[in-house]
Amino acid sequence: MEARSRSLNFFLLSCVFLFVCTEVLLSPFYPQFFKKVYGITDPDLTGFYIMTCRLTVVICTPIWGLIANKRQNSSTLLIIGQWGTGFSCFLMAISQSFEMFVAASILLLIFKSSYFLLYTILMQENRKTETRAAASYHAVLQGAIVAATLLSGWVIQMGNPLQVFWLIGIMECLLGLFSYFMLKDAGRNVVDGQLQESAHRSTTTMLPQLFLFGFVVLTLYLAVNMVRPFFTTYTEQMYHTDTMTSSILYLLPSLMAIVSLPLIRKYSEKLGVKGYIAATVMIITGLFFQGVETGIAGLIVFRCMFGIGAAWCLAKLDVFLFKWSRNTHGDYSKVSAVQNVGLLLAPVAASTIVNVQSISEIFFYASLFVVLHLIVFLWRTFTSERNRGKLHLHKEEKHALYK
Repeated sequence: MEARSRSLNFFLLSCVFLFVCTEVLLSPFYPQFFKKVYGITDPDLTGFYIMTCRLTVVICTPIWGLIANKRQNSSTLLIIGQWGTGFSCFLMAISQSFEMFVAASILLLIFKSSYFLLYTILMQENRKTETRAAASYHAVLQGAIVAATLLSGWVIQMGNPLQVFWLIGIMECLLGLFSYFMLKDAGRNVVDGQLQESAHRSTTTMLPQLFLFGFVVLTLYLAVNMVRPFFTTYTEQMYHTDTMTSSILYLLPSLMAIVSLPLIRKYSEKLGVKGYIAATVMIITGLFFQGVETGIAGLIVFRCMFGIGAAWCLAKLDVFLFKWSRNTHGDYSKVSAVQNVGLLLAPVAASTIVNVQSISEIFFYASLFVVLHLIVFLWRTFTSERNRGKLHLHKEEKHALYK
């Protein structure tokens, strides 16, 4: 049984790696890609493409979550998503115009929006070790980003970059085939205690809590992603770095997420909310002082602090959701949509700050978002503990009455 669990975890994390790697593969070079393939040089069209992709994911992810709540076995939906993604990749590979490429991309993201089920199935299969599973997921995610960034330079130099979608489509279809055998019994096991605990939660109680949690997620993802679009430009202007040095500095938080995995898996559960608060303070400190000229050594230190804190918070935040959630697929699909809203708004907010003030101010405003995140998180934690205490008291009174 334990061997099967390890094999299933490895397979799910492999699917996550491919999903993230292929999703961000061309993102650093979209302007160069569209110029090389379709002769497009208008930056507004690139912005339109990215905005369209994000909106598609924001809209479709909750729909997949709603469908998953109606089904007993969510792995079937994931397999459909994988095969649909593979078919869409084949359409992208033969796209002769920018319009056809956009249409194929939308179709791909409609199917690929189901991939959040990988995470919910992973967490359901690791109910007793949720923190370890969440930390592993985020480490694999960051590793995929690093791998995709390194591969993107090779892809853009291909004679016809569209050919890479043939390879991606084949891999997606193969994973869909393997998923049929690997995930037959996955996603069915729901802990009885969780169902009993969630039974008393009314919809009117859950909605405000879900709204607060969504705001917590939005502020964190907005802050973490705000600093990315102009980071290399910032280091080149402030520290006169070359392209290679700027790229390494850019990837430091992702590398720190991978390096800090053993630390998160060992201490995150033990420290709980206190550890989360400490990690949030690390993010605030790391973000704020990245915007202050401290020399390359100081920038590296604060960049690493930011990376470790972000990895800790992102992993633990998911654990809080899965422990609190009444219906895993539905709630996480909504949270996943909120994450994509954060990814959508982050470059817009960064561009506005740069146009109105300066690049270094991005770090200051990002740190303020994390301060707001911490305030709302502490408020939500306080109200949840208070409600749990009232419920416990009500159960004791009811028990004493019948006794």
